[in-house]
Order: sequence, then structure tokens, then C-alpha cells
Amino acid sequence: MPKNTKTQFSFMKNIFNGHIPEKSLHHFPFFNTNRENDYILMYNSINDWMKQNVNSLKFDQEKKLPKDIIQGMKEMGLFGLIIPEAFGGSELTQTLYTRTLELLNQHDSSVTLTAGAHSSIGLKGLYLYGNEKQKAKYMPKLATGEMIASFALTEPTAGSDAAGIKTRAVKNGDHYIINGSKLWITNGGFADFFTVFAKEEINGEDKITAFIVTRDMGGVSHGQEELKLGIKASSTVEVFFKDVKVPAENILGKPGDGFKIAMGILNQGRMGLAGGALGAMKSVTDESIIYTKNRKAFGHSISDFGLIQSMLTEMAMHIYASESATYFATNLVDSGDTDYSIEAAICKVFVTEAAWKTINTAMQIHGGNGYMVEYGIERKLRDGRIGLIFEGTNEILRLFIAMTGLKETAGQYQRLGKELQQMQSHKNLDFLNSAIEKIGFLSEFAISEVKKTVISEKLESFHPSLEKECERLSSATHALANTSSRLIRSYGHKLIDEQLQLARLADVAIDTYVIASVLSRINSVIEKHGGVEKNATEISMAKLIIRNAKARVNQSLYDLKENHDSTIKNIAKYLVEKEKYPYQLDSVK
Repeated sequence: MPKNTKTQFSFMKNIFNGHIPEKSLHHFPFFNTNRENDYILMYNSINDWMKQNVNSLKFDQEKKLPKDIIQGMKEMGLFGLIIPEAFGGSELTQTLYTRTLELLNQHDSSVTLTAGAHSSIGLKGLYLYGNEKQKAKYMPKLATGEMIASFALTEPTAGSDAAGIKTRAVKNGDHYIINGSKLWITNGGFADFFTVFAKEEINGEDKITAFIVTRDMGGVSHGQEELKLGIKASSTVEVFFKDVKVPAENILGKPGDGFKIAMGILNQGRMGLAGGALGAMKSVTDESIIYTKNRKAFGHSISDFGLIQSMLTEMAMHIYASESATYFATNLVDSGDTDYSIEAAICKVFVTEAAWKTINTAMQIHGGNGYMVEYGIERKLRDGRIGLIFEGTNEILRLFIAMTGLKETAGQYQRLGKELQQMQSHKNLDFLNSAIEKIGFLSEFAISEVKKTVISEKLESFHPSLEKECERLSSATHALANTSSRLIRSYGHKLIDEQLQLARLADVAIDTYVIASVLSRINSVIEKHGGVEKNATEISMAKLIIRNAKARVNQSLYDLKENHDSTIKNIAKYLVEKEKYPYQLDSVK
């Protein structure tokens, strides 16, 4: 992946503020880069190897990947996907890397997770924040798979709340002594390289620092493999660090920067999760299409029945929207954008939930056969469930999307309050002078708020057949910005406690982003790939996706204004108080 060269830019933060970065919408990626021919050779080789060597049923039942599969992954270069060519890797862009995870997960989730955890998060700290000496020392071995990487953040008392970690690092001369444990560590049973987050005391205050820890330092051990619902052949263990002596030169970034580093790693990792989820969706959809053609009922293929047709169309729409959202985001990264935290979180939430729905629909289409082990649908259902939990639960990420999107608007309101307070503290001519000094910001703020309330941006340079879809994006963007301002005015600093409202705002943002990415894609299809007549079915599907997304936006906006949150909270409090479901049909209470 190339180094970012552009100044900080965020597509979705602009959307939250009521501005549509239209230029970005006219550059949807269609995998026609100058690396495409070379990548296709790699893609086909990986695909052939997976077909010939992967036995997912066996892996699932034996709960481990055979040594020859791990060795084959090394030989196929699956541990060097993002590592620079200078260190022996393939140096894939974010888009090509995500496509590779998509391909792998069309075949097997445990293979995908083993490769993905290594690159997406295990070594990503070194990739993003390591110095040249650290990279030269470790990347060649990581590229070949001689060293396999793990990401060690989660602890028994710290999951989504990363700040709650207990693992400690104590400085002792030119090294640190690390003690603690990490929970549910993917690849932890055989990894040699760990990105470890530990608290250390800096100027009398506990701060999180990121360390490179290798197994050969001594004191690193792991527990038994966890028994899991799905992804059973992947390694998931608790990892223990006892008096591990880590050189100070193995710090990633600066001491105390660990939390920022962890969040930076997870931002990119979430796009990989979206790619993997896409692969699962495509495999079960293809299987379902063939199954419905061959399965007969009442003298017809079940693909002739309206309810089945509705299911197949819904599955295709989920894939199309998820592809659009994911690769629009990866293209932002590859174009040099440095701020894509909201986009990455949206992709993870939307695509993993779409995948869960799609696999569940595949199960329903297959009926009793889908419930049986031999068809593989039940395994993919089990494997897919982790997507909604991995790397930040979707509930936590909804709060992240909303709060991150609100940050700029909230900052403007905070500054407004300070400016007005300062103006009122002056007397006589001082007040006038202060007002003149502040008038630029105040007028700019006022104009911005008026725009959010009254004006919807109009999109230009889109194909005329997409006029209605452009209006829907403009309307959704305007509503998101206007609602964001209203929530800040209504709740102030207490908004952080209004999780139900924040989740609804996040859903508005998610669906607005989906509208934008699908609109970008279908406009490019029309303009660059044959026009309206040639792509009539695809255009009709894209329009339906956008219509449905806008309908969800409208419902979320309604719920933001009219809801039963107090009732919901009171019922939950009562359940917790009773410590059980308290409403019995009989007389026993």
C-alpha cells in the first residue's frame, strides 16, 4: 500500500457537515489499475490452490488447519500480501488486499482469518508506525511466514473498552518488563510476533504503549485453543506474558501512543473484515442460485416462485451495496486520503450485517438441506456470526460513527459558546472591538447552520437517468447534517449518554454512505461501461438499493424525533432488577 501523500480529508465528515465531495463520487474503482494483469495471475493461482487443497468440512471437524495448509499459505505468499516488495512482500494496495481476503473467504473462513489477522492487524502496527530499523529486522520474516503475527489488545476485563487493559510494562534501563495476559488472540497458538499493548507510568499517569514482542524473548506462553461456535480451525487462545524482557527499541511509535496506534490499526483492519464478509456472501449466493434452478417443487424449479425470486434479488442487492461501500472506501485509502475512520467503521457494520442476512437467507432457501453439515451452509452461518463482534462490536462502532461524525459540529458549537461568552465579558468599546474580531467566525458559523437547515446541495455531472437518485443523496446528506446540529443543541454534553439516539444517527450516516457509493458506482457503469440499455438490470437494481436505503434513512429520522426510549430503558432496568424474565403465565412469581 502506498504512503499517503494527500492532506487530511474525510468523505463522511464532509457528509456529516452537509457537504457532498462530488469529485470523489466520479472515481469509482473498477479494478483497472496498471497492476491488474499481474494481480489476476496471483488471484488465479490462489484460487486454484484453495480449490485443490482446502477441505473446510475436515478443518471444521478437526478444529485446526493442517501443517501442510499453513506451509502452502506461506508458499503462496499469503503472509506477505501488504508487506513492501523491498522486504519480500507483494505490496498490495488496500483494494487488492481486500479483494484477496474476499477471494479467500469464498473458500474457507479459517484460512482467511489466519492470513487476515496476520496482515490486517498482527503486523499492521509495524507497517504503519514502525521505524526503518524495526521494519528491516522483522518484515522479511513476516513476509515469508517464518514469523506469523498476532494482535494482542483484548483482555478479560477490556474488550471494546481498550482503555481498561491491565497488562503492564515497567521500564528497567534499556528495556521493559511486561506482565499480563491477552484474551481471544487469533494466531496466538503458533504466532512468533505479537503487537502488544500495555500500560506504563509516564509522568505519574498510566498511558498505553505499543510494543513488538517476539516469542523467543522468553516468558511468552499460551493456553488451550478456545472452543468456538465457528471459525473452528483458526487458532484462538489466551496469551500470557510473564516477566518478558522487551528492548525499549521495540516500542512502536512513542511511549504513551498505544491507544492511538491501536485505533489506527483497527481502522484499516475493518476494511479487510468487510472484504472477507463479501466473499462469504458471494459463495452462498452462487450456491443458492444453482440450488434453486435444480430444486423442483410442484413441477417447477423453485427459482420460478416469487418468494424465492425475492430472496435471490435481496441477496444480490446486499452484495452489490456491500461491494460498492467497501471498494469506494478502499479507493479513498489508495488515493491517499488519511482520514477514513468513519468509512471503515461503516463498511464493517454494514457489510457484516448484510453478510449475516445473506447467509441466513441462503439457509432458508436450502431448507432442511441447509441445516445439514454436508451442504456447508450451516458452517458458513456459524463462521459468519463473528463478523458482527470482531474488531469492535457493531453496537460500539455505531456509537463511534455518530460521535466521530458529530465532532466537528460539536466543536463549532463549543467555540461559539466561548466566543459569545468572551464578547459579553467586555465593556463599552472593548465589546465592539471584540465583536468585530469575532464576526468572521460568527457569520461563517451562521451561514453554515442556515445551509444545514434550509439548503440541500445539488449534484451535477451525473447521468440524467439518475436525477432521482442524486436527489435522494442530497436529501439524506442535508437531513444528516441538520439532525446532527439539532441533537447537539438539544442534548449538549449529555448526548454521549443517549446511545439509542446516537445509534439512529449512525444508521442515517451508514445508509447515506451506501447511497453515495452505489450512486458513484452505477453512474460510472453508465458512463464508462455501455450506457443505459446495456446495463438496464444493474441500473434497476442500483436504483432499488438507493430507494430502500433512503426509506431506512426516513425511518431513522422519524425515530429520532418520535420514539419510546424512556419506556425501553425502564423495561430493561426492571428486568435487571428482577434478574430474570418476570412475566409468568401462572401464579408463581
